[in-house]
Amino acid sequence: MRRLAGRGGSVMGPVMQPRAQMQGAATSAMPTRIASSSRLALTCKSRLPERPHFHYGLLGIFLILLAFASVSGAAQRRTDPLIESSDDPTVLQRYAIEFYRQNRPHDALAALSKALSIYPDNAETHMWLGVIYVRLEEIEAADAEFRRALELDEYLTEARNWYGLYWVNQGDLDRAIEQYRLALEDPAYPSISRARVLLNLGNALLQKGDVGAALAPLSEAFRTGVPSNDPLYGWIRLGLGETLLKSGRPEEALTVLAELRVLPDSARVELLTGMAYRDLGEVEKAREHLQRVARLEPGSPLSDQAREILSSLPRGIE
Repeated sequence: MRRLAGRGGSVMGPVMQPRAQMQGAATSAMPTRIASSSRLALTCKSRLPERPHFHYGLLGIFLILLAFASVSGAAQRRTDPLIESSDDPTVLQRYAIEFYRQNRPHDALAALSKALSIYPDNAETHMWLGVIYVRLEEIEAADAEFRRALELDEYLTEARNWYGLYWVNQGDLDRAIEQYRLALEDPAYPSISRARVLLNLGNALLQKGDVGAALAPLSEAFRTGVPSNDPLYGWIRLGLGETLLKSGRPEEALTVLAELRVLPDSARVELLTGMAYRDLGEVEKAREHLQRVARLEPGSPLSDQAREILSSLPRGIE
């Protein structure tokens, strides 16, 4: 099977992070079309008033204004000139990824739809369509595109990572874990991409409450040579530090969290560090780090949690 140059997953891979569960459904059986939202449904449950001509006139004005607004909205969503100028599916996919990074999902959708009209059976393009539909909260369409991508190429490992994130957002951690584990079966998967999947797997297991099972993938991700300027560096150490803490291993948690000193101050790091010192019985050090949380993120849920822990320490809040 012919592939587009440059695998989509190598440009930007997903990492599971807490977020609200998305809702929505596809409005078309053909996910690659943009569904129209200008249909108007009018119902009438009572008789017309005594001055029908007056009300019909108001209705006519309303419909004219609605039509004008629809035309104006369509004009504002004109196809980007970059999309119009290219008939190369590889280039169009690259544009779509850049639009995704710029939070322009409708332009990304247009670019990918055109790419599919030229090369309809490209698995990576279907994968990216799934990613865009997730952003647009078109849940059924996203599912269909991820499935189609894997039907076309069952070895498209990055699609399994994205599909796993899709299932996390739907609250189905078991299906997410299944996709992550299938992705990790690929021996040729690049090490950084593998670390991302390991992190996602560990976080899903941790979210499910299986702390013991989460430790192995997060430890493996930690041993991967992710540079400190990559966001994965911090996310992996936060995940592993929290897991070690929940496993009753605060000293090891502190060792992992200490590696985050090269990064800007973080309320979450301070919270976990304070909790580790509390578990070790070092109350003053625990107090010091927990008090930093409120200074870094005043009024936040992390600050509230830190305050609650502080109040349980022997000397209370100072």
